[in-house]
Amino acid sequence: MAKTIKITTALMLTAAMGYSQLALAAPITPPPCDVSDIQITTIQKQDGSAAQNVGAINATACYGAFSGNDDVSMLGNNLGYDNVGWLNKESAYWPGMPGAFVTEDDLQDLQGLGNIDPGWIFFGKYTSGNFAPASSSKTGFGTYNYAADLVSLTNCKDRNGNSVACTGGSVVSGEWMYKPPVNNPQQLLDMLGTNKFFDQVTVVFKSGNMFALYNFNIAALNLPPVFGTEDENYLFKGVWNMEDTLLNASGGAGLSHISIWGRDPVGDTPPPVDVPVSSPLTLAGLGLLLLGLHRRRQQA
Repeated sequence: MAKTIKITTALMLTAAMGYSQLALAAPITPPPCDVSDIQITTIQKQDGSAAQNVGAINATACYGAFSGNDDVSMLGNNLGYDNVGWLNKESAYWPGMPGAFVTEDDLQDLQGLGNIDPGWIFFGKYTSGNFAPASSSKTGFGTYNYAADLVSLTNCKDRNGNSVACTGGSVVSGEWMYKPPVNNPQQLLDMLGTNKFFDQVTVVFKSGNMFALYNFNIAALNLPPVFGTEDENYLFKGVWNMEDTLLNASGGAGLSHISIWGRDPVGDTPPPVDVPVSSPLTLAGLGLLLLGLHRRRQQA
């Protein structure tokens, strides 16, 4: 009887130690993002011109991957103002910076209060097979709703190369398209201005229990600029693959959604960015493709 008690006690202690080790086990460490996780592959001027194959242009920079979820709450009028909207705030995700992908020198005066505004504007979220557009508003200019067909995902695959739905389940890669209005809407130009381009675009991928942010710096311009409401915007397409970056507890990805943000230009003459010599187009072209929208600093 005593022997049985000792064996039982030993088993209980062993089990308890096992549970303790499980409880203290470190969570999955998100792998680092890679700028090649998302790429531009074709560009097309929406004036009837044929699409142009540009090889593969990577994102300029990325943050992540991080455990948790991205945040599109507390946007206010969604005009890029300081502390209004997630990317316009200091964060542990981008420590020491006043906003995502910006430094103190990049801050702007969008409110007439000095250079305090990071300038990020939320354009919408793609989820459940559709793009849910956001809106921006300004007193005296009303509200502008971004296009409902702005972003689409197609040809999505799981880790084994099987065709799957583009959100949910086991999807880890696919193709994407950004299709701004053929011409810039007058209402939006009136609200945001007409003499500046968005100089950065950030795409946030959320899969499983992780997310990562991908930034395109489009300060250098090597495409003819798009001005006013008569010139045609650019449509662009690309590919994405989160197989090695976004995981869940079981190791899969399963894209939940993507969120898209655009940023005001940093001043009258934005600094140039380096692009691969082999790329026929610079990342500046991406800005014209992605948004083809213009903006001057907001008046108080």
